[in-house]
Amino acid sequence: MRVDGGADVATVAVVGVLDLDTGNRLFDAIAAVLGRDGLRRVDVDLGAVTMLDAAGVGVLLAARNRARTAGVRLRVRNLSEPAREVLEIVGLLGIAA
Repeated sequence: MRVDGGADVATVAVVGVLDLDTGNRLFDAIAAVLGRDGLRRVDVDLGAVTMLDAAGVGVLLAARNRARTAGVRLRVRNLSEPAREVLEIVGLLGIAA
C-alpha cells in the first residue's frame, strides 16, 4: 500500500489482494490522511488489485462513510478488472469516479 499526495488531495494505492487483512490497513491509512488540514479528497487507486472480496468492499464503504463524516470526498478510481467485476456484481460500481 502506498500513500501519496499533497495538502488537498491524498492518493492511497492498493496492490494485490484487498481482503479483511489488507482492508484494515487501507482503512487505517485513510483514517490517518483524514487528519490532514485542508484535505478535500482521498483517491483510492485499485489499479493493481488482483482480488477484491466482500470484506474489502465493506472496508471501502466504511472508509467512504468515515471520509464523509470528516467532510472529505472519497473517490475510488483506476479499477483493475477484478475490482471492477466485484463492484459491478454488488451494485457499487457507482463509488468509482
